[in-house]
Amino acid sequence: MSAYVLDTNAIAHILHRDIQVTNRFQNVYIPANTFFGCPFVYYEVRRGLLARDAKMQMAAFETLFASFRWDEYTRADWSLAATLWKQRKAMGRPVDDADLLIAVFALNRAAILITDNVKDFDGLGVTLENWK
Repeated sequence: MSAYVLDTNAIAHILHRDIQVTNRFQNVYIPANTFFGCPFVYYEVRRGLLARDAKMQMAAFETLFASFRWDEYTRADWSLAATLWKQRKAMGRPVDDADLLIAVFALNRAAILITDNVKDFDGLGVTLENWK
C-alpha cells in the first residue's frame, strides 16, 4: 500500500487527458493505495479553472478530487513548513510557499508527491515521482 499526493501540474495533466500521466494514474489508483487531496492543490487548480471558466474541466476536477482523502493542514504541517523554510533560507535556497506547503503535506502523510516540477521540491525530503 502506498500513499500519493498529486501536485497541481499532475492534476492538470489528468484533466487535459495526457495519456502518459493518465495511464500511470489508472495503474496506481487502486483500493490498496491512498490518494490525499492537498488543500493547496485544490485551491490552485480550482482558481485556474474558475479564471478560464472551464466548466467541463471543473466538473471533472471536482469528481476526481472528491475521490481523494481530504486532510486539512495541521499544526505539525505548519511547524514543519516553518522549519524547512528557515533551513532553505539559511542555505541561500529559498522555496516558494506553495511548493513548501504541498511538500510538507505529502511528507507528513508519508505520501509520494507526483509532480513534473521535481526541481521545485529538491532538498525538501519528500519522495517524488515524475509521471511525465
